[in-house]
Amino acid sequence: MKSLNLKSITLCLVSILFLSLLSCNSDDDNNQVQPISTELEGDYVGTWNSVTPTTSFTDYAFSASLEIVDTNILTGSWYAIDSFEGCCSEGDDDGTITMSITGNTITSFLLEDIITDCSGTFTGDGFIRESDNALVVNFTGTDCDGLHEGQMIFEKQ
Repeated sequence: MKSLNLKSITLCLVSILFLSLLSCNSDDDNNQVQPISTELEGDYVGTWNSVTPTTSFTDYAFSASLEIVDTNILTGSWYAIDSFEGCCSEGDDDGTITMSITGNTITSFLLEDIITDCSGTFTGDGFIRESDNALVVNFTGTDCDGLHEGQMIFEKQ
């Protein structure tokens, strides 16, 4: 009788162990957000290309200073000219940028410009260009020129 109970208990424990191992998911580690590269921090000069109902912007130069503030968030100051100086607002910069990045994908982009008499909000997504690590953002947004649809390219300095 004792040997039967021991066999039953052993079989039960082995079954529990086996079921526990089956329930472990190897994808759990893959669900963690990988930190973005510190190489993405720094100063960028970029080009703005967009079309509105009233005007078009072709290779309009701007600049930005960006830093990592969370595992996958890049944020910082935006300047409406390429010299890292506020030109068109009452502040030290002309707006702020926030990007969420996963791998080589910019999953969300937000530019809130504070240009005097022409402030706007622009959102989008994009990717990190492999050849030179430029940030390429496809965006839409509205300011005093109307609805913009376009692309910004940020090239690291």
